[in-house]
This record gives sequence, structure tokens and C-alpha cells, in this order.
Amino acid sequence: MLFNSAAYFVFLPLVAFLFYALPLYWRRYMLLVASYVFYGWWSVPFCGLLVLSTVLDYSVARLIEASESDRRRRAALLLSLFGNLGVLSLFKYADFFSSAGYALFGTRPWPELDLVLPLGISFYTFQTMSYTIDVYRGHLRARKSLLDVALYVSFFPQLVAGPIIRADTLLPQLRREQSPDWLLIRSGIALVVWGMTKKVFFADAMAPIVNEAYGNPEVMSGLALVAATYAFAVQIYCDFSGYSDIAIGSALVLGVRLPANFRQPYLSASIREFWRRWHISLSSWLRDYLYIPLGGSRKGPTRTQVNLMITMVLGGLWHGAGWNWVLWGGLQGALMSIERVLGVSEEPPEERGRYAIRWLVTFHLVCLSWVFFRASDIGQAFEILHRIATFAPGQAYALVAPVATIALLIAIELGRGRTRFVALFQEAPRATAWLAAAAAIVFLLAFRGISNPEFIYFQF
Repeated sequence: MLFNSAAYFVFLPLVAFLFYALPLYWRRYMLLVASYVFYGWWSVPFCGLLVLSTVLDYSVARLIEASESDRRRRAALLLSLFGNLGVLSLFKYADFFSSAGYALFGTRPWPELDLVLPLGISFYTFQTMSYTIDVYRGHLRARKSLLDVALYVSFFPQLVAGPIIRADTLLPQLRREQSPDWLLIRSGIALVVWGMTKKVFFADAMAPIVNEAYGNPEVMSGLALVAATYAFAVQIYCDFSGYSDIAIGSALVLGVRLPANFRQPYLSASIREFWRRWHISLSSWLRDYLYIPLGGSRKGPTRTQVNLMITMVLGGLWHGAGWNWVLWGGLQGALMSIERVLGVSEEPPEERGRYAIRWLVTFHLVCLSWVFFRASDIGQAFEILHRIATFAPGQAYALVAPVATIALLIAIELGRGRTRFVALFQEAPRATAWLAAAAAIVFLLAFRGISNPEFIYFQF
């Protein structure tokens, strides 16, 4: 089910009503059913993968906790890792590795499978793996209730595109007896409206520019491709952060607090700071479950750079099965490594002039990397960069709309627009009702002619 659909505007209030009307015991069962309905709206058969992941990690976690032998504990953990990553690799990476084998050796190790990528598989795979790993590390007790684990894996607000939540954050909240907290509910409604506004009126407004330019880069002028890249910077941020706001807001309506996934990333003054502010749940997952286990920064500067590159390359590959994703992740790692070598602080400078220069450089480095993120393949990415660098002639776009939209976004971020908007809903119950009703009508009308209905991160 899409957040930006008429169905969701019925689904969320209905689930919230049942959630508070039912006793705690039945409330969690209702949430589980609602979550499977939400996912099954897209594909009922693929709900089986959610069941498989749930049963696997529930069983493995119980086995790990019950085992006294370190060998058995490690074997159980490997079963979880190979099982989860095996399913993810089958659906997401099988054809990529088959094509890579053909390019390197002239033969395919297996034929192309051309499988449909299950919605949100990268997100819920990482989420359920974190549960098993935390139990193995002793950071978390294995849950005796299969319902607990099933609800943790499938909780609908963040099921499809995050934030990626840890079990010790989500499960205690779902077990807590609570009556409606109207302050939280109004805050949740505000975030849903805020996120939907970013999606419909910012991200989707930029989508036609991006789709046309990146769909036919060979006929576009260099300036048009610059405009389209700026437009994509707006689109990817407003689309994904908009989804996260709707997810966090939907959970707040149910009395559940999810962690922030974005903190004004386009105000960053370094690439490392950008990754502390962008897709925070993935960044922290990669740090805790990959970078630190590899050794982090504890084994000298050379090993630190290697660990950083491995983490970011795999982070790029997490996003998509293609060499452009690998190069995008490698570019992020290389930029962060260069910052370390040059002694660039992760913290923004206090002096405004230095901050402005560092911000300008960081923002354009991020935009440069978006070319690899958005391009259909690595060849197209280099063609786009070549046409930009050589000021190639061709079909033109004005820079006005993307640049003006970026300026508006930054002004909103500097003015803490999101915080102020939520505060308005918290402090004015009647205004909340009228604004929510008006927003619902506007969004429903907008959905009828929308040009880019799906959220970008659905493909991951």
C-alpha cells in the first residue's frame, strides 16, 4: 500500500481506532494483521518472505540463547546470516553477479532469473538480522513470543523503506499499555502532512525534469543535465525524508516513537557530517554491524581507510545491484577518507565564512555523487558527467526552478520549518483538525494526476 494513496487515508485512521479500542492482548494481533494487509496490498505471495524471515530469526535467536557452546552459537548466527542474505542475494543480486561473471569470464555461472524484487526486502532483512546479531552479542534477550518478533519484522509504518529500527527500541513500546496521547497523535498527523507535502509538491514536481533529462542524456545540454542533477537532489531528499516523516508520524499516531532518519543533511559542511544526518538508521546500522566489527578506526589510519571503503562500497551495493551503485558507495568512502587525511573536522566551523565555503563544496560533492545514484548504469553516469564538464550543446532546461526549490528547501531547514509546523499542530487542536482535513482533500486531488506515485526507496 502506498502512503500517498486514498487507501492509506482510510487505513491509518481505521488502524488507529482499533488500536486504542482493543485491549493490549488483541491490539498487537490487530497490528500484525494490519501490517500484513499493508504489505499484501502490493503482493500477497511475497508476504511469505516476511513469514520466512520471522520464523528463521525467531528460531535462531532462541537457539543462540539456549546454547552454551560458542560453536553452536556461531553456527546458529551463520544460519541466520546466510539465510537472510541468501534470500536477499537471490532476488536482488543474482542477475548482477551472473552478468559480472559473463563480463569477466565470458560465461554465466547461472542463467538470468529476472525475478521481481520484493518490496522493502533490503530494509526488513537488515532489521531482522540486527535482532539476531544483538541476541548473539548479549545485548538483547531472545523473545519467547513469536508474535513479538513477527510484529518487529512487519510493523507497517517503517516496513517498506525504514527507518531501520532495533528491537530494543520498538518492542517495549508495542508491549506498553497506553491510552490515546493526543499530543503525540497531533504530532503524528503533522508529520504525515509535512512528509506528504514534501513528496507531492517538491519531489514529484522535480520528477519530470529528472526523468526526461536522465532518460535521454545524449540529447541534453550540459546545463540541462546540471539542472536535472539539482532537481534530483531535491527529489531524492524530499521523497525519502518525506517517506520517513510519514512513517514516523504514522507510528506516533499509534503511540510509538521511531528515531529520526534525517537531520537537515543539506546543511552539512563535510561528507562525514552528511552521513551523520542522511539516512541515519542505515548509517548507524553499517557502523555498528559492519564498520566497527571490521576494526573501525582502532587499527591505525590505513586500516581505518580500508574499513571505511569496504563499508561504503557495501552500503552502495545495498542500494542496488549495479556498478554505478558500487562506484557511488566507493566515491562516498573515498571522499570521507580524503577528509580524514586532510584533517577536515566532522563538526561544522563556527565562523560563517568558512562554514559557507565548506557547505558549498560539500553540497556540490553530494550532487556530483547523485549522478551515479540516479543514472541507469555506469556508462550513462560518465556520459552525463562528460556532457556537463564539456558544456555540451543540446536540449536546454532553465536552472531557475531547481535552484529556486533548493533555496526554498534550505530556507525552510534554516528556519526549522518542520519543528515549527509540528509545534503548530501540538498547540492548536482545532487548527489541527481543519488543517488535516484540508490537507487530505488537497492530497487526494493531487494523487489523481500524480506523475511519480511510488517512493524512490521502494526499489531498494
